[in-house]
Amino acid sequence: MKTILLSLKNLFFFFVLSFVILHSNTINSQIRLVKVEPSTTQATIRNFGTSMVDISGYWFCTKRTYGSLASATIINGSLDLAAGEEIILVVNTASGLSSVASDLSIYITNVFGVATNMVDFMQYGDSFSGASGRENEAVSQGFWTAGDFILGDPAPWSYIGNGTQNGVTFWASTTLGINDEFLNAALSIYPNPATETLKIKKLQNIDLKNASIFDISGRLISSIDLTQTISEKRIALNNITKGIYFIRITDDQGGIIARKFIKE
Repeated sequence: MKTILLSLKNLFFFFVLSFVILHSNTINSQIRLVKVEPSTTQATIRNFGTSMVDISGYWFCTKRTYGSLASATIINGSLDLAAGEEIILVVNTASGLSSVASDLSIYITNVFGVATNMVDFMQYGDSFSGASGRENEAVSQGFWTAGDFILGDPAPWSYIGNGTQNGVTFWASTTLGINDEFLNAALSIYPNPATETLKIKKLQNIDLKNASIFDISGRLISSIDLTQTISEKRIALNNITKGIYFIRITDDQGGIIARKFIKE
């Protein structure tokens, strides 16, 4: 009987421990970088989860220099990050956000050599020595692919994934003018990733001009007339090979937006 009770006790302890570990991983995985602006040394963090997360104990890391979120200047938002909410902070590491090249990661603690303590990562610009950044931990966690950098697009960059998607593919330039901002808010481009069709849906009454699709090297793949689009335009992707592409859309007011998408 004593042996059975001990076994039940151990089994109960195992389930409790498993729940705590799984719950902790779920909480940590909610927190993602969603915008990085080197010119102002600011980063935006979003809670993609369904519960509030206290991120006051979290840390920024750039090129192996560190700064706690608790001591960072908050531009907008709260360190008690509610579900679906964002916070904008100044990245307070010693190296900051270089305008040329840097990595940026978020850790749940100041123990930086442990990959499982990292909750998100991105890097941009010309390549720099892997020993100068935290790419290895990011690769280990599945956040990034070794050697990938956001290249060419002007900053700021925004995360365009759904919170579970990782890597350079899901980062895009978000440099928009006034007309561009209006156009950006007036359109929905989906699905992403796409297989056979990419859809452009008008959320507001605007007059579109055209769309151009480019591959990742900047080569024009196709041009599409949008002047007759009433509510939605479907673009066939049958003749496009699998890969990463950009679609650029213009309207009659001079607005221009570009979105990155994946053809599967």
